[in-house]
Amino acid sequence: MQQQEHESDEYSPVAALEGTNCTFCDEGELIRGVYKGNTAVICDSCETPGAQFW
Repeated sequence: MQQQEHESDEYSPVAALEGTNCTFCDEGELIRGVYKGNTAVICDSCETPGAQFW
C-alpha cells in the first residue's frame, strides 16, 4: 500500500518532528524515512528513529 501525501500533511506528527535535533546524538537532525516498514522520522547522522508510526 502506497502512502499518499495530503495538504493536511503539514500538520502531521511526522511533519512536526521533521527537522528537529536528534535526541540520541549531538550531530543529527530528524528526516522522513521508513523504519522497519513503518513511516518514521530518522536521524540523518546516527540513523536512530526519533518516532515511527503504524
